Amino acid sequence: MRSREAKTLFACLALITLAAAVFGAAVAGAGAAGSAAACGALCMAFTAAFCIRRAREIDGLSEYLASVYTGGEILDIRTQREGELNALRDDIYKITTILGEQKAALEADKRLLADFLGDVAHQLKTPLSAIVLQTEVWEDAAVPEAEKTACARQVAEAAERMRWLVEQLLKLCRLDAAVVRFERCETKAEELLNTAARAVAPLCAKRGVTVTCGESAAVCACDASWTAEALTNLAKNAAEHTKPGGVVSLACRQNALYTEFTVENDGAPIPDAEFPHLFERFWRGQDAAPGSAGIGLSLAKAIAQGQGGSLRAENAERGPRFTLRLYAGDEPVTRLSPACHPGQVS
Repeated sequence: MRSREAKTLFACLALITLAAAVFGAAVAGAGAAGSAAACGALCMAFTAAFCIRRAREIDGLSEYLASVYTGGEILDIRTQREGELNALRDDIYKITTILGEQKAALEADKRLLADFLGDVAHQLKTPLSAIVLQTEVWEDAAVPEAEKTACARQVAEAAERMRWLVEQLLKLCRLDAAVVRFERCETKAEELLNTAARAVAPLCAKRGVTVTCGESAAVCACDASWTAEALTNLAKNAAEHTKPGGVVSLACRQNALYTEFTVENDGAPIPDAEFPHLFERFWRGQDAAPGSAGIGLSLAKAIAQGQGGSLRAENAERGPRFTLRLYAGDEPVTRLSPACHPGQVS
């Protein structure tokens, strides 16, 4: 036994046994001394057995902890028996289980970060390649001025796409990091719909699509800037999936429980296989618009959930319909820094 405490215990037992034997010999003779010595030896034997067993159990727990520390499997070492050592087993199991869950979460975060960086690099690669290619054409003296003008326009479009992509990524990062505080204030739902409609009007005009807003007298308690951002992304997605001559409809209805915004278009129905992936970041469906980054829907859902709401998709009679719900509540309005609004994210 390597335990200093056990050695001290044995020394104390030996002294007690010796003292009992001497006292017995002095009082009752050699027979009493022998009996005292025998009892002391028996106690020491039982104590030795107990200490050896306890030391082996502690060594086993130490080896188990060392195994977990080096990446070994987390085992259920709990028992149904009472006792201090068994209580320690339960505590060790709880701690190792929590550490294992944290390790798994960290590994998942690392994979997510790696995938995220890969997706960002892929999204930025296309406009960067376009800028480099157009720059080479621009530097060619043999290229006509009209073609150079077209090159400059394409470079500007690619740069604008990069700027938009970076802004959206920054917004997503702020939402993921939970540093955005949503301010609940009374806002007319019709104003939110009109803001989204105005934001996508140039895209709709370019694609020959009509955007309409239904009349609504509803007043919604929400963060106006972020909610308008979510509706704009939904309307933009709808416009990109609507053929020329189609209509993108924005509407709102309200009851005692929630305010419900709907964005509907005349596009083709969403395939059943795509529904589980619609709100995944950087995911693009088979009918995605050219140059689509696949982050608008995920951003819209993050904004809805950040305000305690929900966002769902379905195929309606006309075509795809996205429904954003913000639930009624009596939470106090919080003061919000201007930098937390989507328009000022940098």
